[in-house]
Amino acid sequence: MSKVVLISVASSVGLGLLSLHLVKQLKEGEATIADLQAQVATLQEQQQREPAPLPRENTPPPEVIAPQPSEVIGTPPKEPPKKVGVVTANGQLMPSSPPNREDRMRIYREHRERQRQLMQDPEYREAMRVQTRGNFARQYPGVIQELGLDSQQAEEFFDLLADQQMRSNEQMQPMWDMEGVDPTDQAAMQERQRKIATQAAENQRKSEAEMAARFGQDKLQAWKEYQSTMGVRFELENLRSTLASSGMPLNEELSKPMLKALAQAQTQALTAEAPEYAAAVSRGAAPALAARVVTSNNFDDSTMERHIEAQRKRNQRTLDALSPYLSFEQREAIEQQQEAQLKMQEAQYRLMRAQRKTDPNSNGTYFVEGSSNLMPLRP
Repeated sequence: MSKVVLISVASSVGLGLLSLHLVKQLKEGEATIADLQAQVATLQEQQQREPAPLPRENTPPPEVIAPQPSEVIGTPPKEPPKKVGVVTANGQLMPSSPPNREDRMRIYREHRERQRQLMQDPEYREAMRVQTRGNFARQYPGVIQELGLDSQQAEEFFDLLADQQMRSNEQMQPMWDMEGVDPTDQAAMQERQRKIATQAAENQRKSEAEMAARFGQDKLQAWKEYQSTMGVRFELENLRSTLASSGMPLNEELSKPMLKALAQAQTQALTAEAPEYAAAVSRGAAPALAARVVTSNNFDDSTMERHIEAQRKRNQRTLDALSPYLSFEQREAIEQQQEAQLKMQEAQYRLMRAQRKTDPNSNGTYFVEGSSNLMPLRP
């Protein structure tokens, strides 16, 4: 009996010790789980605070990347030049700086080639002819009355002029190409001008022959006389517009005598200036009264002063010729308009001078000197 009790007591004690050991391991496991859960929570918080890393690009191994010279000597590497320009409507990038002469010539050749291809389209060609014809009424004011043409002849006259103009443009376009021509080479430039003048004279001869065949020699002579007074006609039209905008319109009955007075004044001025011009040509320095081609390189302050002074003389000659037909108020309005035009010309000259200082190699931009307006020519 006592052995049974002892065995039972020993078993109870062993079971108790085993239970205590199991309880201890369970508590240690729970503590480990709690610790792991705390670490997981901490890692989750860190991931929420830190941004996700960017995807790494495939880069070559470090050993294949050679140091740049600037890195060897300790200076910062040079950044590649950045292109600055203007994006056009068709998506092309145009440089913001002014194009040089080669670029200007390339752009002009491309434009001419596009125009040549467009002119092969009959619809485009006819639209261009209609547009050209529509400009002649403004370009030649009063020509129908001067030539004495009826309505049918007027239509035929403008049609003929449009056809001749388009033909002349097509023949002269290739001659404007400056490729391979040095603007500073006087001999080459003179030869180019000679070819242009020869072709223009041939076009003029053919046009006059067509005009005589269509309308007769009398109409041709009247047309040539009209053309000889184109300059003073435009001058008179400008004066008429100036006075009309000032509320002092010219009397239309005075148009013919005023035109005649301007033409006579122009002829007298050319006659008086002929000796001066001949002397200047003989010494190789034509004065501003002659139309010549200049570039921004050989344009200087003396050229500007000479041209402005010549224009002042022309303005005074115009006023003197028209004074018998003008009121005091009309003369004053014309003087103000002439002074405003002179200021515009002076501004144009200053732009040329600034262009020359900014871009000394900007040769190839040509201007007519000796006319009332300074205007760029084709390259």
